[in-house]
Amino acid sequence: MKCTHCRLEFNKAQMLEKNGHFFCCKGCESVFEILENKGLTSFYEKLGTQSLEPAKLEEISNYDSFVRQNKDGFSEIHLIISKIHCAACIWLNEKILISEEGIIEVQISPLTHKAYIVFDENIICLKQILSLIQSIGYTAIAYDPLKAESKAVALKREFYSKLIVAIACVMNIMWISIAKYAGFFSGMDEETKDILNFAEFVLASPVLFYTGSSFYQAAFYALKNKIITMDLLVISGSSLAYVYSLWAMFSRAGEVYFDSVAMIICFVFVGKYLEVLMKKNANDTMDGLNEFLKAEILVFDGEKFTAKDPYAVQIGDIISLKTGDKIIIDGICTKGEASIDSSSLSGENEPIFINKGKELYSACIVIDGSLEYKASKLYKDSKLSQIISLLELSQNKKPKIQSLSEKIGMYFSRIMLVLALLCFMLWFFVLQSSFELALITSISVLIIACPCALALATPISNIIALFKALQFKILFKNSSVIEDLSKCNQVVFDKTGVLTSAKLEVSRFEQNKNLNLNELLSFISLSKHPVSASLAEFLLKKGAKDENLNFNDFKELRAKGLSASLNGNFLLGGNAYFLKEKGLEVTYNFENSHFIYAKNDEILAFFEFKSVLKKGAKELVDYLRENQIPIMMLTGDNEKAAAKIAEELNIKDFKASCLPQTKMQIVQELNKKYKVLMVGDGINDALALKNAAVGISLKQGSDLANETSDVIMLNDDLTSLKNVLKLSKKTFVIIKQNLAFSLLYNALTIPLAFLGLINPLIAALSMSASSIVVVLNALRIKGLK
Repeated sequence: MKCTHCRLEFNKAQMLEKNGHFFCCKGCESVFEILENKGLTSFYEKLGTQSLEPAKLEEISNYDSFVRQNKDGFSEIHLIISKIHCAACIWLNEKILISEEGIIEVQISPLTHKAYIVFDENIICLKQILSLIQSIGYTAIAYDPLKAESKAVALKREFYSKLIVAIACVMNIMWISIAKYAGFFSGMDEETKDILNFAEFVLASPVLFYTGSSFYQAAFYALKNKIITMDLLVISGSSLAYVYSLWAMFSRAGEVYFDSVAMIICFVFVGKYLEVLMKKNANDTMDGLNEFLKAEILVFDGEKFTAKDPYAVQIGDIISLKTGDKIIIDGICTKGEASIDSSSLSGENEPIFINKGKELYSACIVIDGSLEYKASKLYKDSKLSQIISLLELSQNKKPKIQSLSEKIGMYFSRIMLVLALLCFMLWFFVLQSSFELALITSISVLIIACPCALALATPISNIIALFKALQFKILFKNSSVIEDLSKCNQVVFDKTGVLTSAKLEVSRFEQNKNLNLNELLSFISLSKHPVSASLAEFLLKKGAKDENLNFNDFKELRAKGLSASLNGNFLLGGNAYFLKEKGLEVTYNFENSHFIYAKNDEILAFFEFKSVLKKGAKELVDYLRENQIPIMMLTGDNEKAAAKIAEELNIKDFKASCLPQTKMQIVQELNKKYKVLMVGDGINDALALKNAAVGISLKQGSDLANETSDVIMLNDDLTSLKNVLKLSKKTFVIIKQNLAFSLLYNALTIPLAFLGLINPLIAALSMSASSIVVVLNALRIKGLK
């Protein structure tokens, strides 16, 4: 006997009976009573024949540390709900949760089963929410980017194996088909034909039932929710052709079409596989933070520093940092000195000097030095966590544009099923033809109209474009971005690291006659600071040689300068503030980064640096201007630095001193008028990248920028971005041509099949030919120079 709730079979003597219903356990009985009391028993109708796991009550874990406060003062959390089997399970969870007092918003992803819940802690607590989910037979855990594993990886592997099976079988079945078609015109004895038919049957069966199982499942769930999709059309034509071919093979009463079955499934499955890849790339973009978050946090436990989970760090804990460490929690320095790279967060090029009493913010990296600091916030309240929270929200709200082929397919599928049915009725009932002829004609309609060309029109063009983009050193995370990129009509650039190189260039150099360039180069080489590296490169071009002199008492003061002794001479180098601290008079005025060199209290030289435009920056901006695409530059740098680069590139619209949230807000405003392309490279650009229609980051940029962007540039040459903009526009034109051809093909061939002028064999050949035409047209993308 089946349990009323979970639908699993049990011995009746072991089951619990209540009001005519039988349950396998108290958990299932409890869930049924809850649904009955809330009037949600329609869940069992939506569930259909699907079974569930028995509802077991487990101990509720404490996930309070994952709860965040949103801007409206409500609490929010992301949960992963397990035991979800289908759309009915998602519907039930959403209905139960949203009907509970205190829960304001619920969104559950059908792909990842990740639930975003907004609630009022004054009315309901997280433990009550978790208990509510458990009470209806499901379990929920907090979504933790430190430990979460994406189910999409397993799905990708499954689809990959199905695709390999389909391709292998189709390649072999086509060799057999060639022999058969040749024998069809030249003559073939029945025994040889039977052997070839059986071989096709053996090869076509795994394609239909293993590779095609994805279509069967999708069609089943779509029908259960009263939706007709292209999956149903594909599987209907394939299944009918397969069943008819079985009958024809054993009865020897006609031709078999196993090759058509295999080709239909294989061709359309290629598009299905691409869809899985796109979903995987779009799925859980926040998991890309794992590498940053997995950095060890060394916390003082009263005796020594030990590694601790970020979520376990409390306010007041003492944390140790050394060179190369990533800052994950905000705090105040209590001991030591260090140079901090904050460019990922603020966009500022120069490192920040941190010593006792100064604040540290998460999402920064220690360049050199070591220090200890006291945590001033919990991880969930740190700057990095706030940015992550905003990214999760923007991920939920970012709209997904359906491709034109999917929109057409919604109506195409319904119309073709109706036409196939009408065709059968016309031939069998009206024209009084045989059942076999009526069936063959209706199958011809389904096969010839099977939307292979329509399904291939977009993915095949995108695949070729993806490989072509790689030649331009551009990596698309998913192929659907190509179409979006072709429609972008507003471009927003970050400055530092995007339009300008991170490397500095000497713009001003003055020296005293007593300056020894070799000595200065050896002195500078003692430091690995970015300014020192740029200066050393300049001196080498001047002909200086590193003599590896033996310096004594070398000291490097973070973000200030360095000092050393050489043969009784005292050497100093650094910024004006540092030299004034040492008692030297500095009369020079500097607008940019600079370095002053002094020996025995005498200034011998000074250098001023400027930002360098990246290769291809001017050509890219000129191309956008020629195509009348508006350009804006957003940067965290100061007004003077931003104005200089804007003037050099002739960019009229720019904003300086932008915070990450400011950039995001500007992009959101522009989205109301334009389709925005955002190009950035730092953590400070991540929010803007995620909210733009298309986000492009640089490989050398931050991990977070790369994860939240749609496209990654693999080199520093912006000319490649110009080439990819051209590529996207050409690709979109070819996609439209392919769609137009596939629709025209169907418009011409369907009436012929309907009238019985095309049999399934010719229908399969013409269907294959239409796919080949689409592929050949898409190959023109390779010709882009």
